Amino acid sequence: MGTEKSRQGAPGRVPRMSQGPDTNPDTNPDTKKWRTDQLLSMAARVVERRKDQALAALGLTHAAVIALQGLAGGPLNQEQLARRIAVQSQSLGKVLGRLEEAGLVTRTKDRRDRRQFSVALTTSGSAALATAHQIERDALPEDLEGWTTLQQDLARILAAFEVPGRY
Repeated sequence: MGTEKSRQGAPGRVPRMSQGPDTNPDTNPDTKKWRTDQLLSMAARVVERRKDQALAALGLTHAAVIALQGLAGGPLNQEQLARRIAVQSQSLGKVLGRLEEAGLVTRTKDRRDRRQFSVALTTSGSAALATAHQIERDALPEDLEGWTTLQQDLARILAAFEVPGRY
């Protein structure tokens, strides 16, 4: 999982989004046919697919990067990590298995509860996460980070659905 080889296969930076007649939601009649929740869902799938394509050169998926990011603050058990990244624990198990095989995380029996495994990033996992973050940034239009209103709206949506114990 070398960084040098990985970057060679990764696509270059995506140019800024244009505001031409095809991409402007105010002038494109097709976007007005969809509810906001449908557009949000479609946009999420498009972004995730683009990131997955770019991350393939590193041997990772966007879901794997989210799991690695969830462990960046320190070791957690699988249930804690699943809650932190808002996924089902069963789905996470498969991702963690692949990350462990790749040497990016370790899973060790928890000393306090032998039924639980403590999951931690390895040095290689931390390096892969840093590389993956750059690949993901490069896979998206360069002006996306400047969309502070969208970022605030998405944070409000996530907060509205925050239900303790849901995951």
